[in-house]
Amino acid sequence: MEIEEFFTKLVFKDLNYTQKEDQVFLFPSEDFKTVIERCAQNGIGIFKILVWKNDEVAHILSHEKFLKKATDLRWAKTAYFQHAREDASYLFSANFKVSEKLLERASLFVPKVKDEEE
Repeated sequence: MEIEEFFTKLVFKDLNYTQKEDQVFLFPSEDFKTVIERCAQNGIGIFKILVWKNDEVAHILSHEKFLKKATDLRWAKTAYFQHAREDASYLFSANFKVSEKLLERASLFVPKVKDEEE
């Protein structure tokens, strides 16, 4: 399975996003929070988070600035909450770290989707 297919069919399933360019997906605030949660649950790392406003990158945040590994997503949650509270109109995108093993096992990946009955 290709990496873009992996994300669009599995990780981003049932989320609102737009594709800006090749492998750049923009998410509204609440949906990006779900992306971070799904990444944390499934061993996907995040190298950088790009915060967008008016079709331009407003902030670039990396795991290195937070002195964390890309797979330790506490930094991503902190960065997300800092900027999501700052301006609700921000859009978010990320550069992900996915192992080859995870891509091979992609058929086992099942994202948790909230029940519509709840």
